[in-house]
Amino acid sequence: MSMMKTICTALTALTLLIPLSPDAIAETNGPTTEQKNEWYQQYEIVIESVNQSNPDGELELAPIYSFQDEDWRPVEEFRKIAKKRSTFKIALTSNEKQAVKEESASDINVRPDITTVYSQSTGRHLYSETVSVTSESRTKGTWVQKGYTATRIDANQTYEISLGGYYTKDGIVTGHIPTIEFHCGRNGEIS
Repeated sequence: MSMMKTICTALTALTLLIPLSPDAIAETNGPTTEQKNEWYQQYEIVIESVNQSNPDGELELAPIYSFQDEDWRPVEEFRKIAKKRSTFKIALTSNEKQAVKEESASDINVRPDITTVYSQSTGRHLYSETVSVTSESRTKGTWVQKGYTATRIDANQTYEISLGGYYTKDGIVTGHIPTIEFHCGRNGEIS
């Protein structure tokens, strides 16, 4: 009797480990390659449709090979995400400094390398001509900085920095050129 009970327990445990159908396998591993190809074609149509209804959006679909497992979702869910991304903004931050953050925005951390020099004529520190800027995403998604423009304004007391780059999330790529200002205090502090 004990031997029979052991065999039944082992068989029950074994059947729980084996999926019952190919659909069960696909469910646990996400969409199949065929389903991903079908969804991607439909995603292309969604992106085109959203761009036509919102000319400021300029959404692009990321290449299929760059999609992560979490990027694959049913087409209607992808459509909702694409519509939301069509009004998406970037909020630039640097340590405690933060631009106004809109509801559907992503934080991009800006790290400027700026030097100041003391000006005898003004009796205060001003920005020098040397500046370099790097940036990275603080939130889920990928930010790729393609360039920047740094302009000294307010008699060299402020640097206005515009970053150019691409933000990719949920298989959707958007281009952005956000701006942030850094102010030079009398004693050379940067805020």
